[in-house]
Amino acid sequence: MSLGDVYIWFILLAAITAFSAFFLKKISLFLYFFPFYLLTTFCVEYLGIWLSDNGKTTTLLYNIFSTFEFMFYFWILRTIISNRKMKSILICIMIVYPLLVILNMLLLQKGTLQFHTLTYSLGCFIIVGCTIAYFYELFQSNKSIDLVRDPYFWICSGLLFFYSCGYPLLAVSNFFAAPTNVFIQNYNSISSLLNILLYSSFIIASLCRIKTRKFSS
Repeated sequence: MSLGDVYIWFILLAAITAFSAFFLKKISLFLYFFPFYLLTTFCVEYLGIWLSDNGKTTTLLYNIFSTFEFMFYFWILRTIISNRKMKSILICIMIVYPLLVILNMLLLQKGTLQFHTLTYSLGCFIIVGCTIAYFYELFQSNKSIDLVRDPYFWICSGLLFFYSCGYPLLAVSNFFAAPTNVFIQNYNSISSLLNILLYSSFIIASLCRIKTRKFSS
């Protein structure tokens, strides 16, 4: 495990933090599943690093898990967004998206050695669009919201930053048929940093739900 893989410990910390808030009153159903999702993510990432270090392919693993990851985030965003039309659109997306991934892997990006960049890019665009829709609703709202203590704000902020920055990084990598070691090292470093920022936002989303008790002296 290299220094660039340090981000997985942020995933584990995010899972632990989410479990620490597990018994608090839930404002949304997905918060019950959030710590289990994060723990699963940690296990998958740890397995992926182990396989990579032992010279084994991880493409199929990440093809499957990234699809599940997008589906989970689509569900979160459908819960958070208030607009009924957007909610209906997201239901359709949750039905169609995995089918598109399967078709892509069968017809276009075939085999277990090729990452599904086409449908992954589509998933990035959907998440970015939905998070922008959330922030539009947020700033149009007449209600006073304490953003510092709003888990939705932190989750959507992390998703927006990660996928809006991660997609160009993925697009650039596609131009290199045989990337140099320097490019791979820089790519891994930037990707690791983006992951750290994403899971740090998830950590804050859990911590902001934990109310600190004030004791009088």
